[in-house]
Amino acid sequence: MAEPLERAIDSWAAYRSALIETVDRASSSLLIFDPDLAETGFEHPAGVDTLKQLLLRSAQLVAVRILLQDSGFLERQCARLLTLLGQYNQKIEIRLASDPRALPDAAFVVADGVHLVTRFHSARPRGKCCVDDARSTAPLIAQFETLWVSATPGPSGVQLGL
Repeated sequence: MAEPLERAIDSWAAYRSALIETVDRASSSLLIFDPDLAETGFEHPAGVDTLKQLLLRSAQLVAVRILLQDSGFLERQCARLLTLLGQYNQKIEIRLASDPRALPDAAFVVADGVHLVTRFHSARPRGKCCVDDARSTAPLIAQFETLWVSATPGPSGVQLGL
């Protein structure tokens, strides 16, 4: 296994770039914990394409799990992402955290259990990007899984024909 690498992130552009790099690095799974996805850039064409490529190369039943505090931004502003969700709804699952008081201040993305991009506080871009660093990702994965169990289903991307 490669030596872990870590670099600081101090701007929104650097954060979004690190997210794209991390998703590109992923071969099978992605965990996303974010208040609303508004600052991730996943709605932009490059973000959607990067996520789509992961979905195509992953053999995981559910390759991308997203845990949000609020789905409003996703539902109102992310048409491309919702289209991707509709096309690959069997490989992407979105849930909404049930108890906002129990949520961490940080936002993070973990790829394949070893690559990490995190913002230390979800309202600011300051954070870090870690590559091949299971030690940094382990506590966040445990936190994600704990919150995931009690979360409620979020948007599915599937249009209901009512």
